[in-house]
Amino acid sequence: MPKFSTPRGTRDLLPGVMAARNYVELGFRRTFERFGFQQIQTPMFEEFLLLAARAGEEIRESMFTFISDRIEYALRPEMTAPVCRLVTTNKLAHMPLPYKLYYIGQCFQYRRLQAGVYREFRQAGVELMGSRDSLADAEVIAAAVSVLKGLRIQDYTLKVGNIGIFRDILAREGLDFDAQSRIIGDIDRIHRVRDNCEGLINKDSLDRENLEYIKTRIAYLFRVQDEIGYKGEYEINPSRDYREEMARSWVEKLPEYTEKTIQAFWNAQRLMPVEWQERILRIARFKASSETAAAEAEELVSGTAAEAALENLLEVCGWLQTHRIGPFDVVLGLTRGFDFYTGMVFAIDSPLLDDRKQICGGGRYDRLVQEFGGPDMPATGFAFGFDEVVELFLKSGQTVDAAPVDVVVAAGDTGLKEKAVEIAVDLRERGLRVSSPLLPMELKDQVEQAARAGCRYVLVLGVEDVPRGSCEIRDVVQGTSEVVSLADAGEHLVRTIRLKT
Repeated sequence: MPKFSTPRGTRDLLPGVMAARNYVELGFRRTFERFGFQQIQTPMFEEFLLLAARAGEEIRESMFTFISDRIEYALRPEMTAPVCRLVTTNKLAHMPLPYKLYYIGQCFQYRRLQAGVYREFRQAGVELMGSRDSLADAEVIAAAVSVLKGLRIQDYTLKVGNIGIFRDILAREGLDFDAQSRIIGDIDRIHRVRDNCEGLINKDSLDRENLEYIKTRIAYLFRVQDEIGYKGEYEINPSRDYREEMARSWVEKLPEYTEKTIQAFWNAQRLMPVEWQERILRIARFKASSETAAAEAEELVSGTAAEAALENLLEVCGWLQTHRIGPFDVVLGLTRGFDFYTGMVFAIDSPLLDDRKQICGGGRYDRLVQEFGGPDMPATGFAFGFDEVVELFLKSGQTVDAAPVDVVVAAGDTGLKEKAVEIAVDLRERGLRVSSPLLPMELKDQVEQAARAGCRYVLVLGVEDVPRGSCEIRDVVQGTSEVVSLADAGEHLVRTIRLKT
């Protein structure tokens, strides 16, 4: 017989892990629903043309595709496009605006495998559609932060920006949407390199993935410089030596080399007037606490076309304070790297996850529904990496009761098996999770097996010296026991278990 293994990039999730995942998922649902979001579910696969509508044919390499009924489909790589498709079909027309929707579902991407990165993963997020108000932006951010608070996760940082700051400045300079998106993508690249290098500087040692990241970034800069024929102070000479000593020297200078190389590319491609580049980059470097950001940011963008976008960002910050969210960072260089964003953007990071520290990201996307053939529908939302939140939950020291049952009913001899089943039925009707004898075992072995499974209470029938019509209830954690009449056993266990939990 052949032996089969788990498909590459996927996992088998065992009962103990699933207990934590189910607990986290319940936390998502409770928080989303407290904010008034309603759950939807879209198909796990969509027409390939829908998922590639904005990204183009090149997205095929990162998707799992197949043909059925002469139509090409793909497993969904994310959830926003399917939600936009749902809106365009008018299936939500009976609902009042704004639509407040949430989802929790599997997604699939063909990507390079590394620690903690899989090709099958789970997303949890919300979409708030139909409102342009800055309060809507603040509400989705508040919902995201409330998820973490509800799960008692504290080690995270919130960063908030507004991509409209750059769009408005670049539009005033006459750049079209595609040229704006190219520059904004470059700004995001600069921001991510700076952000990642700040984290690497503080690490005691660089692991293999850190070294690979630095090598990849250097190779990217070399390709860009080679494409434009760059010669100058920041010229890259690739090395085959990527040991830690060399890598550490690059950690400190990589942000500056990235910025200067991208600026050289802008000049070579004549993407933006030289006189605006330094101001754009100064704005992109801006990072300040929400408590002090307003005055500094206003001075930085004063006299530019970005004043309205900054005012919107500061309104969002004000509403976040009303939601009792803060302090947080205002980061103008945060653009999220997606060209469909039109206004507020935000991200939540946690240092506990090292290189995969971003656990949530989102923002405002007022054009996207229209681009999928739907109505003019302003929208804002976010998505969590569900798997990352579970990992963060466990790394934060949280635990979940993974015991399969609350009570095991153990019988001292086979003649009591029917009575054991009757008691199990009664306890289940009272709302407890109960297991009754299914394998021929000595009483001692039944009790030991219950303890190994993590079950705390064992109701034992047929013990010597226990009066007829009574049973022994053992607490295998405390090592204690007490005799209770069978008539009172159910109520006694329900009361005891509720008291302990």
